[in-house]
Amino acid sequence: MSAFCDIWIGSKETKVQPHYYRNGNQNWTPKSMAGLSFWQSMPEGRSFDYLQEFGSATYHMIVLGQFYEPIDMSKLLAVCSSYVDGTSKEFNDPAGHYLIFFTDLRDSSSYVFTNRLGTYHMYHSTEAGVNALGTYYLGLAKTTRDKQLDWEGITGFLGMGFFQDDTTYLKNIKVLLPASCYRFDRQLNLISHSRYWNWSYDPKPHTIKEYTEQLHNAMTSSISYAISGKRVALPISGGLDSRTLAGIMTASGTHAANNIWSFSYGYTPSSVETRIAGKIASSRNIPFDSYTLPNYLFDKMEVIKDAVEMFQYVDGTRQASMKELLEEKSDLVIGGHWGDVWLDDMGITDNNGAAREEGLQAAFGKKIIKKGSEWLLDNVSGQHFANGRQHLEDYFRDFADQYRHIEDADFVMKIFKTDQWSFRWTLASIRMYQAAVFPVLPFYDKRVVDLFLQIPTSVVAGRQLQIDYLKQYHPDLAKITWQEYGNNLYWYKHFNNRNIAYRAIDKIRRSIKGEQPITRNWEIFYLNDNGRRQLEKILLQSPFRDVVPESTSRALLNDLYRHPNAGNGYAISMLHTFARFIEAIA
Repeated sequence: MSAFCDIWIGSKETKVQPHYYRNGNQNWTPKSMAGLSFWQSMPEGRSFDYLQEFGSATYHMIVLGQFYEPIDMSKLLAVCSSYVDGTSKEFNDPAGHYLIFFTDLRDSSSYVFTNRLGTYHMYHSTEAGVNALGTYYLGLAKTTRDKQLDWEGITGFLGMGFFQDDTTYLKNIKVLLPASCYRFDRQLNLISHSRYWNWSYDPKPHTIKEYTEQLHNAMTSSISYAISGKRVALPISGGLDSRTLAGIMTASGTHAANNIWSFSYGYTPSSVETRIAGKIASSRNIPFDSYTLPNYLFDKMEVIKDAVEMFQYVDGTRQASMKELLEEKSDLVIGGHWGDVWLDDMGITDNNGAAREEGLQAAFGKKIIKKGSEWLLDNVSGQHFANGRQHLEDYFRDFADQYRHIEDADFVMKIFKTDQWSFRWTLASIRMYQAAVFPVLPFYDKRVVDLFLQIPTSVVAGRQLQIDYLKQYHPDLAKITWQEYGNNLYWYKHFNNRNIAYRAIDKIRRSIKGEQPITRNWEIFYLNDNGRRQLEKILLQSPFRDVVPESTSRALLNDLYRHPNAGNGYAISMLHTFARFIEAIA
């Protein structure tokens, strides 16, 4: 099973139809739509609540996904039509995780509205006048005859871990950007693209209590509507975001605890993360299961490829290990993704002139460019796209320059991470959940976004606002250890070095026991005989060796198995992911 509903749209004149559908979905079925060739592929063996259609004599609207507030479809149709015909210059986007496909039946022109943060992805394929729109990237990539690699986009992927802007692996397929309205003619040629919402930042001088109240109201409203009447899976970690969700979900009247199933996974049975997660669940009487992360990667590769479509490194998909359990125990999964970005600072303090730019560029080099990417930029993309590191630095500088009107450089970095990193990487990883059940993403709710556009960086720095919120609304959860510091939220400041002493003692303990700690997914998957065999099979044979020479891949493999470290571990993860894409479209 899956929770993907995919659509594919072509022009009737070309008579091109889709052939490839996603793992766990039914084959494509045609739908009647004037002037266009419209197909959909639904989840196999389950009802699906996340596709809605509504129309009039003039317009037809398809919504994929879920709203987080009550929406009158006839009013939404009117809002969309007013925006596309120019009657209104504003589009009041609903809160939720969705995509809107809108058609003018009079001339078969089409419009796609992406939501505020682009959580639901659609792609536009152009090839010698044969154009298509679709939500399943690999299906479009396999169908296209022109498989010319986009080395500029791949350079971004290898250097940062995500593609920049609208690029993908192939030059003739682009992703549709967030907060946008795209207009296409009946042959699906792109006519125009406009953003209906743009970033602003206007901090308000409210009290901490006022901010925590606003946060509580916005999150409660979003969550209570999105999960109403559903069995919900809640992944819990040792951090703050999932405990915030646990607190809100089990608050009086929000959701019944017996309709929630929670889980956590760690690298060992004695994982600190799962131990803390169990305490959080127990405090709120939520059913809870803990798991040791299994060596699942190669067994589940086909499902992983179809879910993340190689826009996230394939060994970072912990969620794949839970697919069957999620299908059995839940209707939805709720994620705390992006809470840590909104509810913390980015560590940039300089806001004037050259110091501002230097601070942003330094943060980009330290926090965005990945350790191990140098090898990839030199030996893989560098053979096709020169000066990759300089290109990425220029790309970031150009992006930041768009927001010089925002004085707070720290918030500019949040904009970049949200518009780029989240859009192209985090949301791809969330699709791994969707291979089982549909995800709910409250920190992506536009009302939550609007709130954080008004909160000063100084208020959220060091997670202080979130800590104050938990103490005020969920004090029982505040008393549970925060994994980051090894103490609860009332005492963590006494360990403001992030408990170096605690970590040193733990390291000595492991050394005495002869334990080699596993801290990254790739260590589980690759540092064993089967992992090496699988990597050699995919990296050293066609079709990938036709893109990256066998000698290049072998040099990296030899380095990994001689001296495994964070740098070559990242490099091998990305090279493996790239190879899986080449294999998929061959």
